[in-house]
Amino acid sequence: METASPCASSGSASHQEVSSSDDLPIQQSLLLSDGLRALRNMRSQLYSAAEYFELSYINDDRKEIVMRTLKDYAVEAVVNAVDHLGSVSYKVNNLLNEEVDEVSVAESEVSCIEQRLRTCQACIDQEGLSQQSLMIRPPKYHKHYILQGK
Repeated sequence: METASPCASSGSASHQEVSSSDDLPIQQSLLLSDGLRALRNMRSQLYSAAEYFELSYINDDRKEIVMRTLKDYAVEAVVNAVDHLGSVSYKVNNLLNEEVDEVSVAESEVSCIEQRLRTCQACIDQEGLSQQSLMIRPPKYHKHYILQGK
């Protein structure tokens, strides 16, 4: 006895979908790594810029121009850092969402397998009960009790 289950058709399709998109998390992981590397590079660039502006301020007589330039550079650097952090955050969220989706698909597949297992177990139990009921034969004769001493 076979039962049609909506899980049966969706299970194989989702497995093919997962296997064809296995390289997507790797690509996103590489993009995330690139974003983190850009943040690290930004740190060294900011240190270099700070040293440059410090030397310029000490050696240059036009301190007001150096200060304005430093202020503009600092604002732009903060905006770039926030932009990079937003990009990295977005990539991390995407990776986590994909992992959550994969877990959800796996849970759904496990649920379908458990449902099939329960259905099969119920069929096996029903078949076993029907076979046992066929094997029990009622006695043809009533049992006679022999009383001792009479």
